[in-house]
Amino acid sequence: MGAFLLTVVGCTSVGIYIVGRKGFGLSGREVPAAAGKMLECLGATLVFFVLNLAVAVAVIFVRRGLEGGIVSLYPAGDVAWLILSFFQALTFQWWRELSQRRPS
Repeated sequence: MGAFLLTVVGCTSVGIYIVGRKGFGLSGREVPAAAGKMLECLGATLVFFVLNLAVAVAVIFVRRGLEGGIVSLYPAGDVAWLILSFFQALTFQWWRELSQRRPS
């Protein structure tokens, strides 16, 4: 499964590089800078993911304390947290970048 996944991602990456260079006229020299921006976004995603999970678990424990019963941690294990954290990070990164371009 891992080799298949990496092969597909590798092929689509090479394909989009060719389309970007020939179809959109993008510079190949900008790929490392773009990869750096992607890593920034990945880091921000992890920060939002940890923060979201920490808040979710805290809310669950507070609810357990207030209700006195058993409240499951199961909702904190949903993959949606990661996806929504990615959208938060992407929005934050773009907000940061656009704010730096404009004079305050």
